[in-house]
Amino acid sequence: MESTSPKKANPKTANSAAGTRRLTAMAVSVALAVLLGFIRLYRLPWGGSLSLKILPLVYLAITYGPRAGMAGGLAAGLVTLILDPVIFHPIQVFLDYLLPYALLGIIGFFPSWPRVGILAAGVLRLASHVVSGAVYFAAFTPPELNRQVYELVRDYTGITLSSLLQEWTAPWLYALLYNASVVVPETVLMILFAPPLVRRLNRGFSPDHSR
Repeated sequence: MESTSPKKANPKTANSAAGTRRLTAMAVSVALAVLLGFIRLYRLPWGGSLSLKILPLVYLAITYGPRAGMAGGLAAGLVTLILDPVIFHPIQVFLDYLLPYALLGIIGFFPSWPRVGILAAGVLRLASHVVSGAVYFAAFTPPELNRQVYELVRDYTGITLSSLLQEWTAPWLYALLYNASVVVPETVLMILFAPPLVRRLNRGFSPDHSR
């Protein structure tokens, strides 16, 4: 008589299918990230623009973990570098493209608290861009910027930050203000909308969560 007992799933086949799903998710996420990078939600008057380019990579990190998130981020950063490079020094390849995108992978370390991961990734991404901007874009710093910020802080808060008047602070202040105007809104959007969107997307299917 033929046995009617259910066949056990082959672990190798299951692992292969899971790996295929991860690779497919990475490829789709990278492609969407690059595409969304060219669709500007808002172009800032002093340069830079807001987009949803990091949303697919946030999804990737939350759903498939830090390794997939970092690998997908590196790939997206590399493709963006090839398609839309703005390079004045070789180290910018790392600080403005590869590292900021790869840092999105750390969101995967916080599967139960994705908003904490998104905030941590946003802070580190901002730091990377600020270092690059302060060192390699110092020549673009508007004159008297540090004095203007000093007077603004003093007039509206009553706090006098004398260190802002030192000459070396101007490039760092400019880099912080410029990059924060992009990274902060992007991070806030992800904190507000990415976790519920990821839950909704994953509700209809069961992706592999191997990390």
